[in-house]
Amino acid sequence: MNKGKLLISSILIAFGALYIFGFTSVLNVIVDGNYQLEEQNIIKKNGDLYLLIDDYELSLSREFYKKIELDKTNEYKIKYVYNRLNNNGEVVMLKKYGEQPWGK
Repeated sequence: MNKGKLLISSILIAFGALYIFGFTSVLNVIVDGNYQLEEQNIIKKNGDLYLLIDDYELSLSREFYKKIELDKTNEYKIKYVYNRLNNNGEVVMLKKYGEQPWGK
């Protein structure tokens, strides 16, 4: 294969990869809102934690799970990212409603 064909093939592959990456990124939805959580919103499956919000099972990190204190408050400000193509999502921010960034 000569250098011209190799260059054109490389450019086409690069544009194709960027197109696919851009297409899947466009399908990401970011939602930010206040939610009232209850015990049934927290799901444990195969050792993984999920938060059920807006009919989505969102993966929940242990760090965010430890912040949930339903015996003290059930209102939380939550931000999550959901991918409509893959039908999966994750919680990216969780804090008690009214909590200030500098602490309690």
